[in-house]
Amino acid sequence: MLDEKERLTDSLITQKYIAHGYNTAATEAANSQLMDTFMNILRDEQQIHKEIFNEMKSRGWYQPKEANMNDIRQNFSKWSQELQRVQSSALQAGAKQAGTQQIGVQQTGYQTGIPQYGFQAGIGMPQTNEMQQQNMYRSPQNPMI
Repeated sequence: MLDEKERLTDSLITQKYIAHGYNTAATEAANSQLMDTFMNILRDEQQIHKEIFNEMKSRGWYQPKEANMNDIRQNFSKWSQELQRVQSSALQAGAKQAGTQQIGVQQTGYQTGIPQYGFQAGIGMPQTNEMQQQNMYRSPQNPMI
């Protein structure tokens, strides 16, 4: 038999899973009404999650470690540098690919019917022969932490 702490822990984990599913559904919804419906359900699920979290925290069963501002700054800097490195590598690879002619590559940016996607996540547009350097990330101005 599960005690109350185990039941709340299980409920919290379940709410995280449910929220993830509705988030995915909202992101992939094909029409705006369906997306709005999923977003409303997601907000409800997040509220339930927050209530379970608050109850567990008030009982001392869930004590997340508070973030140290210095650790936050260090991690932000580390991941900003990593993002710049990845962007630079992607641009170099794209420039190298654009500079070499491969058999079967058409001027439309397709190779044997497979689209050649851009490096910016979420864009999904076929590449043109022109390389355009874009800053894919802008660090927040005065971040609220």
